[in-house]
Amino acid sequence: MSRGENDIAGVIARPPLIVLVAVLAAFLLDYLFPAGHIAQMARWLRYLASGCAFLAGVVLLGSAANEMRKAGTNIPTWEPTLALATGGVYAVSRNPIYLAFIILMVAIGLFVASDWMFVMIVPFVLIIHFGVIKREEAYLLARFGAPYANYMKRVPRYIWGI
Repeated sequence: MSRGENDIAGVIARPPLIVLVAVLAAFLLDYLFPAGHIAQMARWLRYLASGCAFLAGVVLLGSAANEMRKAGTNIPTWEPTLALATGGVYAVSRNPIYLAFIILMVAIGLFVASDWMFVMIVPFVLIIHFGVIKREEAYLLARFGAPYANYMKRVPRYIWGI
């Protein structure tokens, strides 16, 4: 693959923006069509679960970013990938940052008692999968060839062989 100004994955939108849109859509839907199911959960339990999910999401996100820095590559999808990150959390999942985003959405949903946040995880996952991950995989295969193909065989896209 040429390494010019078009040497990027070509994702449909920046992943943090996709997260933001999904979260804002959930808040809007909660306002327009409140359900209140999550709010029936004991508040202390909801906050405890939210805190645990938030901590897990931040740790996973930080670990993934650290591995990418150690590998000497760019983190943003709008910059060229310079090297493959295959150690640490990337030895368990090829997409730990996107998993962290889902966990953080769960944390937000629990904290603010948003039923719609859990619904919005579904379109978020579909958009990330087809509009970001599939495009990144094609880009990385074209850029790195056999080393990335071998990595794809060894490490699941998400977790547990999925």
